[in-house]
Amino acid sequence: MPSPIPLVAGPLAFLALRLLSPGGLDGPQATVLGVGAWMAIWWISECLPLAVTALLPIALFPALGATTAREATAPFANEVVFLYLGGFLLAEALQHWRAHERMAFGVILRVGTDSRRLVLGIMLATAFISMWISNTATAAMMYPIALAIGARFGDDAAARSQQVALLLGVAFAASIGGMATLIGTPPNLILAGAARELICVNLDFFSFLKFGLPIAAILLPVCWVLLVHVFHRERVVLGADGVAALRQQQADLGPMSSGERRVFGVFVAMALGWFFREPKVIGAVTVFGLTDVVPGLTDAGVAIIGGIALFVLPGRSMSHAAARPLLTWREARAIPWDVLLLFGGGLSLAAAMESSGLATMIGQWMSGLEGLPLPVVLLGVAVVTVIVSELASNAATASMGMPIAVSLAAALGQPPLLLMLTIGLAASVGYALPMATPPNAIVFGSGVLSVRQMARAGLALDLIAIGVVVGVLWTLF
Repeated sequence: MPSPIPLVAGPLAFLALRLLSPGGLDGPQATVLGVGAWMAIWWISECLPLAVTALLPIALFPALGATTAREATAPFANEVVFLYLGGFLLAEALQHWRAHERMAFGVILRVGTDSRRLVLGIMLATAFISMWISNTATAAMMYPIALAIGARFGDDAAARSQQVALLLGVAFAASIGGMATLIGTPPNLILAGAARELICVNLDFFSFLKFGLPIAAILLPVCWVLLVHVFHRERVVLGADGVAALRQQQADLGPMSSGERRVFGVFVAMALGWFFREPKVIGAVTVFGLTDVVPGLTDAGVAIIGGIALFVLPGRSMSHAAARPLLTWREARAIPWDVLLLFGGGLSLAAAMESSGLATMIGQWMSGLEGLPLPVVLLGVAVVTVIVSELASNAATASMGMPIAVSLAAALGQPPLLLMLTIGLAASVGYALPMATPPNAIVFGSGVLSVRQMARAGLALDLIAIGVVVGVLWTLF
């Protein structure tokens, strides 16, 4: 049953803000602010599924005269929603053909038998896979492998400490890897959709990669150092039996089937399509872009072309001689459709804040921050975002933060995309608590580590990540 307190608190907050109209807001602006508060309470408390809360703009904005039904529903068909849909379909196909497991074993078995190197290996594999499929799916796939490796360490205190490091490495690397690419995690796509809706900026796959990849590339080794050289300094060497067990699991996968090879082919083609969609100017050299030939091609178009190809191309597994599509609709129905609704709800709220003039009013309220140095503002925004993200869904945090970023940028006279990037990337920083991210919850559910162990390493990584996000954006933007 839903918790009754936040269930009632949301509508009450809406009524209070609608009736009081703080700061001289007019009717539609007060309505949008009230609905935003209602959604924030339900999102943070998760008293109802996040996707259900995301439907409130469709139900309330037209009925209360804040927007038309067309304006409320249009963001649910934003092209970013379809970009992530294509990514979900690819992830489902990779998992069906067990291609993701082959990638993971390929990394782990190349790094050696020392526990510190194994933590690094499993983190590299997790982060790389998480760049392309959901953080949750990556953590769910990798943490049993981490448990299996950790079980080979033994049963003394040093072995148990290294087991904790392995599991925390999976959780943290899944979130860090997702920060690297546009499709890696929901906040990145919410950021891209809001940039297109609110400030008419097309943040494509390559443009985001310039910011996300350096942040992930810095955070991943820093995270490894924290885990194995600061908080879990013990060292264990995996014996020959442990290595043999891993090699046996890899051997059990058998040779690559035609289906697995073709899924890899679609995966590579989609990645290349996103990377080379637009021409790249590197000094005096211009690299060919697909839009030179197909001007209307978008990142969402690449994703959907790849998704459709999965249903068209046939493949065979080693255990079945009959060919079948690389992906069937039965399997596709398992993708997280609720996340797509969550995107739409956040974008609908952001669009209403902009069209009603509420975003402009918030910007005027924030004009008092104008005298502060920009790095101080960015650090403050990042800290607040991380605190909220530790307690609420990172996707919901990003959705709530995007229109505020635009308003704050207007008050400061700064590029809105800089503050939107700060909030979007900081929303993925939540390492201290089990409920902060699905990867944290997944590894905590193993029963191997405590809240204290996660919080001790996670808080340190939170603080470092805030500095890295702000520092990279301040340097590269």
